[in-house]
Amino acid sequence: MSEEDERAPASLGAVVKTIFWSFFGVRRRTGHEMETVRLKPVHIVVAAVIAAVLFVTVLVLLARWIVRIAAA
Repeated sequence: MSEEDERAPASLGAVVKTIFWSFFGVRRRTGHEMETVRLKPVHIVVAAVIAAVLFVTVLVLLARWIVRIAAA
């Protein structure tokens, strides 16, 4: 990877992939090192907050659905 490629901002896909792997808890060291050079902290924070809200929303909806089925 050239020096110019390392300075280019990360794409939305790269930010989402990084956040996904952080939620999952598994990440290769080389992939992490390559992408953290290009990621901006603001993008990571915003994507992580959105991902956390989506995750909690899915869990709440799943719990409500299970309770509704169990009560029927």
